[in-house]
Amino acid sequence: MSMLYRCALGLAAGLVLASSASAITVSASDPSGLAAEAQFTITGPAQLTVRLKNTSTGNGAFTGAAAILTGISWDFGLAGVNGGDNTILGGTITIGAMSQSVNFSTGSYGAGTDVGGEWGYGNNGTGLSFPNLLSALQSGTTAFGGANLDNPANLDGPQGGLIASATVSQLGGLGAIRDEVVAVLNLSQPIANLNFITQNNVRFEFGSDALFLTTPTPGSAAGVLLGGAILARRRRK
Repeated sequence: MSMLYRCALGLAAGLVLASSASAITVSASDPSGLAAEAQFTITGPAQLTVRLKNTSTGNGAFTGAAAILTGISWDFGLAGVNGGDNTILGGTITIGAMSQSVNFSTGSYGAGTDVGGEWGYGNNGTGLSFPNLLSALQSGTTAFGGANLDNPANLDGPQGGLIASATVSQLGGLGAIRDEVVAVLNLSQPIANLNFITQNNVRFEFGSDALFLTTPTPGSAAGVLLGGAILARRRRK
């Protein structure tokens, strides 16, 4: 199925909100009102915690599944998949504080609930995704593992993805998580700093290829001011 996507770049689209040696928060937004935020924190020698949040204030033409935040991707090393790069080995992912499931087929779940059956990780991102990722989508993703909370019993994003704390789009019965998830990732190598985030960008995905938002790299301001969005078409299976 052919999907139109926009990879938005810009000072208004991507911002580093706060950073330290062991923690950094980034965000990105689109003129439609769709927006996302992520906090990366080093929580162990080879452990990274990622808090992913849908901060949308509107959705424009992006409705239903297209307004659900389904993933985030980044690159631990040089551009692309390279031998010796750090990789995600596994971990856990839970519903964030003050967050709640919506329309899950097996019940209602709150903060701290393991949603490893609805989310996964990857190290070979496809299409516009960077290699390392968290996603509710099946393509290029290995489930964290856990109980099936929203049928069918496999990764079936956009179901299980994130909607904003103030719902901005009708879900049409799709299951989702309101606000945020928190993933604790076990890595193949120790991690000393978070330089890879500012060097390589972070990319958020809404729906299944519906919209990609990318945070800018340092030194890219000139290009950002000259440009806005990249429009293209591709197929995803």
